Amino acid sequence: MQLATGAQTGTATAEKGGLRLMGYLFFLVRLIIFTTLFFFPVYLKDLGFAGWQIGLLMGIDSLMTLLTTMPMGVSNDMFPSRKLVASSFVALGATYVALSFSTSFAVLLLLIMCYGTWYNLGQISIRSLFFKTARSQGKGRRFSSMAFAEHMGIAAGALFGGWLLGWLSFPAVLRVCGFLFLLIVPLGLLLPGTLAQIFEPAIYKKEILRRDVVMFALVTFLYTYHWGAEKTVYVLFLKESLGFSQAGIGVFIGVTVVALALACLIYGILLDRGTASLRRLIIAGLGLSAGGHILLAFSQTQAQAWVFRTIHELGDAAFMVFSYVMTSNLFSRARVGGGSGFIAQVAVLGTFAGALASGAIMQWLGPRAAMIVAGVLSLLDLFFVNMLDFTPAKAPPADGESALSEGGQTAEIQRHA
Repeated sequence: MQLATGAQTGTATAEKGGLRLMGYLFFLVRLIIFTTLFFFPVYLKDLGFAGWQIGLLMGIDSLMTLLTTMPMGVSNDMFPSRKLVASSFVALGATYVALSFSTSFAVLLLLIMCYGTWYNLGQISIRSLFFKTARSQGKGRRFSSMAFAEHMGIAAGALFGGWLLGWLSFPAVLRVCGFLFLLIVPLGLLLPGTLAQIFEPAIYKKEILRRDVVMFALVTFLYTYHWGAEKTVYVLFLKESLGFSQAGIGVFIGVTVVALALACLIYGILLDRGTASLRRLIIAGLGLSAGGHILLAFSQTQAQAWVFRTIHELGDAAFMVFSYVMTSNLFSRARVGGGSGFIAQVAVLGTFAGALASGAIMQWLGPRAAMIVAGVLSLLDLFFVNMLDFTPAKAPPADGESALSEGGQTAEIQRHA
């Protein structure tokens, strides 16, 4: 009895250590990426590119992610995720350095395609590892803590990028980011190991084509359209329509994303306590996200922008927690790499569509119109959310697949670390 208790305690301690390291990596990866991402459209415009070119360059990484997400998700069911994470960091470091020396449209297009591929491999692998190693109890707190880490990284990246660009040129900042990715390669190799399993494609197809998964995918697509709009027009809108400086943009984005990160933690606690249901959380969240986005487009002063953007971020936080919990509810642990990869692929498709469409709308009607369209599509999402079944309903085990208990699965994972 004492041995069993000790083993459970050791397993729980190891699990917490692994989750903590994943949280640190979520934070660091987002920090490095968003040090430059929000400011990239401004840099491209300074290089003399047209609106459609900026839209294509900001969206092409999403196209590469779209083409590679599902295979990368499945690869996390077949190969050790930690090795995939470390490999992506090496490739991203090299890509960032190459980007810093490039000004040609064709070369930038090629390098951003590489960036999209390697960044996607890293984030898919970390997420897959998280889903495979986290216990099912206390999902709200666990998933919201990961969302908190991610978005605190985004906030820190925006602040760090705004500060760095006050001292260094954009190419120099790209080189700094490349060096930082190489520094965190050893952390990727310290992540916990996972069991490798190979499934027939038909099994993934059957799991993905279930009604609840299809509806969740549709909801995700409509929501993530506004991510593409933000990648293409958001910073340009802040700079050209509201007069924010580079440093001011960094502070604006960073502080409002901190509000999102803190809201994720609160929403997770409310879910675990039963104070809020997942359905009510996402309905309220979509309303806040869409409403804040549309109102931001009508802002005439920086003070109004602060208020409306904060409202939008509070809504986005609800979707982040909702997306984590629904992914965990819908897919079996053994195949969650492929399942989560599919949802990520849909999110990328929505982002890509949003980036391309918003770039064109911005060129003809201006950034405000592009943001309004994105907000309206988020409002439309409310109709489809009401069709979702919010109760946990994982796919049944495949033939020959053992249904491990929470404790058994965790123990297996630790033995393969």
